Amino acid sequence: MRWLLVLLMVMPSLAFGQVNVEAMRSNGTEDGVSGSTALSVAYTGGNIQFADFGASAHLELMKEKNLVFVVMNYRFAAKRTQADLLAEPDIGLWDEEAHFSNNRLAHLRYNRTLADGFWWEAYTQYEYNEFLLLDRRLLVGTGPRFRVFDLEAAGLWFGISAMIEEERLNEERVAPSEEVSRLNGRASSYASLTARLTENASWTSTVYAQPRLDAFEDYRVVVESGLSFGVGKALAVTIDGRYRTDSQPPKTPSGAAPILSSDFSIKNGLKLSF
Repeated sequence: MRWLLVLLMVMPSLAFGQVNVEAMRSNGTEDGVSGSTALSVAYTGGNIQFADFGASAHLELMKEKNLVFVVMNYRFAAKRTQADLLAEPDIGLWDEEAHFSNNRLAHLRYNRTLADGFWWEAYTQYEYNEFLLLDRRLLVGTGPRFRVFDLEAAGLWFGISAMIEEERLNEERVAPSEEVSRLNGRASSYASLTARLTENASWTSTVYAQPRLDAFEDYRVVVESGLSFGVGKALAVTIDGRYRTDSQPPKTPSGAAPILSSDFSIKNGLKLSF
C-alpha cells in the first residue's frame, strides 16, 4: 500500500452537500490500493483566541473492472477576540457561540466498468454541518457515468443518478414552520472537464446539480474549479475555488440570523503524490 500525503495551507473553507469525488479520482488503470490523508492545525492565544483543526482521508481500491472510493472530511474552527470576551466574558473559545465551522462528511462510491468509457456508479454519503442547521444528512444513489471524450489536451466526463436523501435538521434552531425530518428523492448530475495545460499543469472544473424530483424549484448546485501546477515529479501547488447554492435553505426563527442560500471558498495547497 502506498499513500499520498497532502500538505495543505488552507484558507477557511466550507463544506458542501456533495463531495467532489471527481477531483479525487486517480483515473488509473492498474489494480491496487492508493489514498491520501491531510491534517491541518492552527491555534493562537493572547489578543485573539483562535483554533482551526481539519482532517481528510481518501482511500481508493481498484480490482479489474471494480473501483471503490472512500472519502472523509472534518473541520472545526472557532475564534474569540478581546472585544468578544469583553462583551460576553462567559463565552469561551470552545463554546458553541464561538464556532464558525463545524462539519464532517463521509462518502463511499462504487464504480463498475461496463464498457470502454461507460461505468455504473452506486454511492452513499453521511454529512453533519452545524452552520447549515444540519444534524444529519444520509443519502444513497445510483446511475451511469460516461466518458464524452478523453484527448491529449482535455477530457470530459458526465454522470447522472437518482438518489434518496434523508435529512434531520436542528430542531432547536430552525423556524417552527420548518419540517425537521425530511425524505426526498433527487436527481444528481455532474459534468467534469479536465484540461491539460502543459506537461506539469492542469485545470479541472466540475458542476453538480441536484433538483428534487417532485419539486424542481428545490435544487442545489455546486461548482468547483481548480488549477494544479507541478513542481518536479511528485509535488504540486493547487488553487481551488468552490461555490454552492441551495434554493431552499432551512428557515430560522424570527430575529435569528438567516441561513444564506449561497457560499463560496478559495483554497491554496501543496500536494505530494506518487
